[in-house]
Amino acid sequence: MAFLLKSTISLLGLGVICLTTAQSATTQKIGWTGTLSSLDGGLGGMVTVTNNTTLTISDYTLADASAPALYWWGTTNGILADGFRISNFHVTQAATSKVDTINLDAGKTTADFSTVGLWCEQLKADFGQATLAAAGAGMSTASAGSTVSPTGSAPTPTSSKSGAASFGAPNSALAMALLAAVALAIKMG
Repeated sequence: MAFLLKSTISLLGLGVICLTTAQSATTQKIGWTGTLSSLDGGLGGMVTVTNNTTLTISDYTLADASAPALYWWGTTNGILADGFRISNFHVTQAATSKVDTINLDAGKTTADFSTVGLWCEQLKADFGQATLAAAGAGMSTASAGSTVSPTGSAPTPTSSKSGAASFGAPNSALAMALLAAVALAIKMG
């Protein structure tokens, strides 16, 4: 019986490690994407999280960068005016290539925001934004626990009042298996 208890505890520890690793990958958001809306200046493209401190924009377009204080910003609620600067690079030129890189050098990482956009700090103008989501994360309609972003492009996650993280289907199955193992260990004594 002691062996069964030790085995259950070992499985529980392994499950916690797997769950922590899965949460870490989600926090980094590597591979998450979003399409930039074009609200001003002809902004467009597909933003992809390259790593925890770098975003890449493919099919990048920006026809007019004449606003006085254009910077890349991020936010957690889909409203850039409520957000913060994520890159200290001052955007002063129209797009000259189809790919651009945004280095997150303003003290933020991809874990700090779910929406990225080009914001004029002086005019308080949103040139366009993209809500980042994992590949295949229901881009066409809002799902339970989410709301459609102001651009209508993708659902943005909402948090519970307790601030508890929600887990996707694979992590839910792992969590249920771990709970069952704990219940069995308690029952066995």
